[in-house]
Amino acid sequence: MRRPLFNIILLTLIGVVAIWLGDRPGDLVLRWAGYELRTSVATGIGVTLVIFFILLVLWRGYAWLINWPERFKAMRRKQKKARGEAAMAGSLMSLAEGNVAEANRAALEAQNNLPDNALPLLLAAQAARMDSNHRLAEEKYKALIALHAPTSKQYSPKELGYRGLFSMALAEGKKDEAREHLEHTLAASGTKNKPVWALRGLFQIEAGEGNWQEALKLVDRLVARGGIEKTDAKRLRAVLLVAEGQSLALQLTENENAKIRAQGLKLVQRAIILAPDFIPALVLASQLASANMSGSAAHKIIKRIEQLWKRNPHPDLVSAYLALQPGKSALQSLKLVQKLTSKNRTHFESRIALAGAAIKARRWSMARVALREEAETPTRRVCRLMADLEIGENEDAGLAREWMDRALTAGPDACWIGPTGEATSWQAVCPETGQIDAFKWGYPGQMMSSASAGTALIG
Repeated sequence: MRRPLFNIILLTLIGVVAIWLGDRPGDLVLRWAGYELRTSVATGIGVTLVIFFILLVLWRGYAWLINWPERFKAMRRKQKKARGEAAMAGSLMSLAEGNVAEANRAALEAQNNLPDNALPLLLAAQAARMDSNHRLAEEKYKALIALHAPTSKQYSPKELGYRGLFSMALAEGKKDEAREHLEHTLAASGTKNKPVWALRGLFQIEAGEGNWQEALKLVDRLVARGGIEKTDAKRLRAVLLVAEGQSLALQLTENENAKIRAQGLKLVQRAIILAPDFIPALVLASQLASANMSGSAAHKIIKRIEQLWKRNPHPDLVSAYLALQPGKSALQSLKLVQKLTSKNRTHFESRIALAGAAIKARRWSMARVALREEAETPTRRVCRLMADLEIGENEDAGLAREWMDRALTAGPDACWIGPTGEATSWQAVCPETGQIDAFKWGYPGQMMSSASAGTALIG
């Protein structure tokens, strides 16, 4: 828009000047070396403009010739950049399709055209990993570390190289080597801007090796860097505290030690403060409870279990509830279970807990009433309880055997489920995958489909 307007204004000015000169006739006289040149003013101005234009063209042509090598180099750089970017796009597409050979070829072409760019090296490393060529992948990652290239606010070639080496070492189970790469990354990142991925990786290693206090410190660092929400951090701290408490509880199975028991209880009580509804914490508190535990502390945990039963009944809470009130007969334990289950009478877990306690107390009719509805579409636990009931009340081994046979094909009960399947108890760290707080309570079919959906969303 501006250029056409400028041309119109320029032509208008030229026209105005031409009219002005036409209204004022006159001559221009040039005397030089004995010669005299006479012409009109308009002609003189026209000749001057023509000479100026010729000189301008000659100057521009000269400048064009002088700058031609630089322009040629710039054109070549632009072409190489375009070819390199096209090759990177092709390499990415080939990686997505699983075509390793084509991804390698395109990555090499991109690297040749963009020698100072980190992405071709990264693509070549990823292609080598997909091809199980770990030696070549390691070479490419190390080349990234040595590359002197522009860095972004979030990533540098050196960081990308260390990250690749870390993930390779972790996948191969070389935890010491993985830790070394993380430490190099953190050392190279300065005092404040520690990469979140490196802190997470170090956290995973520390927690996986049972270094719970170091893992707790890393949670604080992750919160400070914005790598984890504060609410999630509270849950994670509770998980780590319970995990450390569990390790202390294992020591007690070999050798009773009041100091260790007190230390474990202190850790678990901190976990309960952070996550009051965390069932493994309440269960562990009951396991570590002893005569030296103050009545008020035990009472608080008992009240917490009763409150939690109103919202989320869980079979592990029943054993925890009874363990916190030891020395009871079967009948007294039944009364305690009645008190607990009265908080949520109609829930499946309440009826199962009441039936189990009634069978132990030999209150057969109470157990049968509790199981009446559940026996119509029984789960495996219900079948086993019905077998116990038939043996205890009627000494009917045949009917009890029928119930045990039904248990083989009955629907599953809720249980702890980890990344690799069902588990008998909650664990802070999955022993197969190293994931933290990966065990959830639910039904196997639902939990596995939910996990698959989550993986799809993440991937």
